[in-house]
Amino acid sequence: MPVFTDAGNIPSVVKTYKHVTLYRGGREFTETGIHIKKGELYSVLPSVYYYRTNLMVRIGQDDRIFSPFYHNRASSSGLMFLRFPFSNFSPNFSSLAVDIIVWGKEDWPQIAEVLNQLKQRDPGNQTLVYALEEALRRRDIFLAEAKTSQEIDEVTKELEALKVVAGSKTDQAVSSPTKVAPAPAGAVPAEEEETREKHIRLEERLAELTAKLAEYEEMKQRLHEERKRADTLVQELEEREQEQKELRTRLQLGPKTLPVIVIASPEDGSKVERSAVDVSGVAESDLGVERIEISVNDRHIGERGWEAEKEGGPPPRRMEFRKRIPLVVGENRVRIRAVDAEGLSSEKGLTIRFEELRKNIWGVVIGINQYQKAPQLKYAVNDARAFYEYLVRRIGTPRENVTLLLNHEAGLGSLRSTLGTKLKNKAGKEDMVILYFAGHGATESDVMSPDGDGLEKYLLPFDADPKDLYASALPMREISHILQRIRSERLVFIIDSCYSGASGGRTVRADGVRANISDRFLDRIAGGRGTIILTASGANEVSLEKEELGHGVFTYFLLEGLEGKADMDGDGQITVDEAYDYVSRNVPKATGQEQNPVKKGSVEGRLILGILP
Repeated sequence: MPVFTDAGNIPSVVKTYKHVTLYRGGREFTETGIHIKKGELYSVLPSVYYYRTNLMVRIGQDDRIFSPFYHNRASSSGLMFLRFPFSNFSPNFSSLAVDIIVWGKEDWPQIAEVLNQLKQRDPGNQTLVYALEEALRRRDIFLAEAKTSQEIDEVTKELEALKVVAGSKTDQAVSSPTKVAPAPAGAVPAEEEETREKHIRLEERLAELTAKLAEYEEMKQRLHEERKRADTLVQELEEREQEQKELRTRLQLGPKTLPVIVIASPEDGSKVERSAVDVSGVAESDLGVERIEISVNDRHIGERGWEAEKEGGPPPRRMEFRKRIPLVVGENRVRIRAVDAEGLSSEKGLTIRFEELRKNIWGVVIGINQYQKAPQLKYAVNDARAFYEYLVRRIGTPRENVTLLLNHEAGLGSLRSTLGTKLKNKAGKEDMVILYFAGHGATESDVMSPDGDGLEKYLLPFDADPKDLYASALPMREISHILQRIRSERLVFIIDSCYSGASGGRTVRADGVRANISDRFLDRIAGGRGTIILTASGANEVSLEKEELGHGVFTYFLLEGLEGKADMDGDGQITVDEAYDYVSRNVPKATGQEQNPVKKGSVEGRLILGILP
């Protein structure tokens, strides 16, 4: 019988209520019709107390066994499903009624009052008895904690008031011209003594209340630990029941061939740098594959059954599976379990190690608007700040791993020290290095240039002098040397600059000579092992800034791609190739085909530049 027989009498603290019936021997989850949001408090109340431990609840794709605790917080958002998996319970029960309550707010006094009214209406319902007991425990802690917190506030205000009064009297004594006869040596004025004693009493009371508050926190922690132990026990009971069921089936049927599982990917022992991977494969059985279950670190995360797809007849002999599974940092144990039509099962497992990419990243980000002697730029600093925030906020690179140099911080000496010494000493062979430069580039006549165009190319630091680039700027041959000194075998250098001398871009015409610039200098600096160069434009093109974007065009679309739009295969990772493909399509469109990004260099395997949350 539903706990609320009249919908009009449902208390205001109840957000949603549903009465559902689960039938004996069901192998599939039953949709309750309730949509719940992550973090919402809900209660599941089976009509028969004994079967509380057998219930399984699923919210969205997050499966777990329902424990003897009746008040739960949703760990994900989505539709709620229930399942009563055992078929060998007492024949007196052909079905199990379950009441589900989603609470509108975590108000334990009101929740306890609602459950108390329900218990009075149905005093023999043992489920309501225990649910009420749990709610009362939480209510008592809730009320005691609230009262103690209020007292702490009051005592704190009294202490602050005493300090104000004492300070006021001190100021008054200092500023008053009236002479007062000094008190006898060793004597303390009565009023001052009374204030001091009151201060001591309040400090002692504050210490007592703070200790009480800590006790309540410990009580809540014990409740949490009890819940974890209960969940573990329920999991063990369910697994033991399943093992006994399979053993009985084997004895009845005699020797049978167990299902065969083949995992196509990933390989056992794989190392990945992302928080989720796809597990795929196939299961086969002569008796037919009824379902495939997937778990990670003993947590059930997905199941595929034949009943959802069948149009009659026996289950298929072969069933494929593919499931994206979440990973925790470190080692992850994946278990695939296939069950045939007779209830016989087999398992296959593998381990996957998740190593966070962001913890192995070192970066230097440079942006210069306010040059000492070169023309000013508008948005290079915006670009550098945005790229820096992407590294530290979006993909979680530790701030101490990324050096940000803006305007006067990016002088020639600082660039040489940061890139050539500090970064060289920090980045290891297995680490990833990301360099970013937004600012002016320039060329200078040099008959010794190895690029065949008679020009040396420079990146301009803050203090560069366009009339004396050799002494004040950073030549590409030196940049090539700096990159080769860095041990990392995964290095990405992103340059939002240009060298053509065209007006309106990030370039300086140092000697007034326009020439056909070769891009062989990019091959030179990308010649090291595992080095990729991404530049905003071709060697003879301009790298534009646009006021409506508030950025350089190249950096604007690069960041847009890294935020997710460049993830063409939808795997939650953005490779350098995907990022380049995105800017190569969008930058020319935004500049009337005047600016075409360039990529040089190569690296073994996929080089991940971004990870989506």
